[in-house]
Amino acid sequence: MSTIKVLGLFVLLVILNACSKEKEVVKVINIEVSGYNVGEAELEMSIDTTIYRKFTTKPDKSVSFSMVYPYPSAKKELSFKINDKTSGKELFQQQLNLETSELEVFFPFVYINGNILKIAPVAADPATNKLSFYVYYPQSNDALDIFLQNAAGKKVNIAQHVKPGTWVTVNYLPQDGFKDKNNGYTLYFTKTGTTDSWYFEDSEAKSKIDEFSVIFPKGEEKGLVRTYFVTPGAAQLEVIRLFKRPKVQ
Repeated sequence: MSTIKVLGLFVLLVILNACSKEKEVVKVINIEVSGYNVGEAELEMSIDTTIYRKFTTKPDKSVSFSMVYPYPSAKKELSFKINDKTSGKELFQQQLNLETSELEVFFPFVYINGNILKIAPVAADPATNKLSFYVYYPQSNDALDIFLQNAAGKKVNIAQHVKPGTWVTVNYLPQDGFKDKNNGYTLYFTKTGTTDSWYFEDSEAKSKIDEFSVIFPKGEEKGLVRTYFVTPGAAQLEVIRLFKRPKVQ
């Protein structure tokens, strides 16, 4: 075979290979999980056949998983799972349709001593904001109050006579003194009827949290739904976001 023919064949193979690679378009999906793991289980996430062993959730820790997963454009669906690594039991499984425009997927997941907490969806109301709380504190059956305080000491009630172990949903519109997105506010949990009797472990440090971390509505925002799981962690109060993080405007 002549040198010219060999070179021609080589060029043809390069072109065909390039065309083949162009067809192998890779897309990505972002999967996020936020929640809490109470008990003795260790949680493990997997996407299709990929198991994320470096991102397990230890017992009595917050669940925080976010992964950008690449897949070939020809793929139609994939499977997301949460397993109890300790027992091998499958706890959660969801088939994800890759033919939709929604490729940022969020799952709230709270696991309490072998049981998955039912997180009932709350319908949005365009006239207000809906805040839902589930307080996990088996050390007490006493009710509690939740209020917000700004740097000037002004307080606004969020919820009163909240019973631990149950869901409570309240309407909330930001009041004057609590609308500025650049200001910091503090969320407090106290024994019902008080503003300084700390609810969790009689500790102020375990009964308050910076509102910035829980992403309360600000300004004139309406129609939002915010859901939280609340429990005192080993070092601080845990108020866990059970909703997709809003995009920065």
